[in-house]
Amino acid sequence: MPVITFFQTKGGTGKTTSAFLLAELLGKSNSVTVVEADQNEPFTEWLKAGGKDHGFEIVTAFEEDEIVQAIHAATSKSAFVVVDCEGSANLTAARAVSVSDLVIVTSNGKPLDQRHAGKAIKYVRDVSRKLQRDIPIRVLLTMQPAVARSRTIMQAENDMREHGIHVFQNQLIMRDAFAAIFGYCTTLFKLDPKKVNEPAKAYFNAKVYAVEVAKTLKKISDDAASEANREAV
Repeated sequence: MPVITFFQTKGGTGKTTSAFLLAELLGKSNSVTVVEADQNEPFTEWLKAGGKDHGFEIVTAFEEDEIVQAIHAATSKSAFVVVDCEGSANLTAARAVSVSDLVIVTSNGKPLDQRHAGKAIKYVRDVSRKLQRDIPIRVLLTMQPAVARSRTIMQAENDMREHGIHVFQNQLIMRDAFAAIFGYCTTLFKLDPKKVNEPAKAYFNAKVYAVEVAKTLKKISDDAASEANREAV
């Protein structure tokens, strides 16, 4: 079953929110396990503060010697496994990355985030080289303005694509509803519309993001199958 790992070496990039949204959307029609590898425990804290009806299981695995076992156990019972790594390039992250089908690096596109996104991508590529296994990476631009994207952000996106870095076509927009998930300790689709601005736009944004991730995973799987068939001939 696909393992999707969220990884960044910097906090404040929307990594955990992006992981939560994906788990919630995939969990509407599939079994999903979230492996929380971030010692800040945002998912666990969300649960303790009253989070419920989320549609996915949450397990914790903070140590390098338990993360792979936790992921493998999750794949045996869930259609999708979402891993939320700590914001540092540690051995636990390396182990999670090593068994991932897709690594998503989050960035708001601004220079500081981009530098850390570059570090995260290099780290994943180093793990990939050591394993002699291609580990697909996609960059997800987060906290983007709803209108009038800045030239800085557009240039960052163009630079990544010119350097062979795959960037999701869809971005996560800066929405009140996304922040409210952890503020009100509820899921996106359980938010009280009276308490957040434009929830319908947040719903749509989350859906198209989740659909693109699912399509990306299918393409990665199809490409791998085609390559295996070519090698077998």
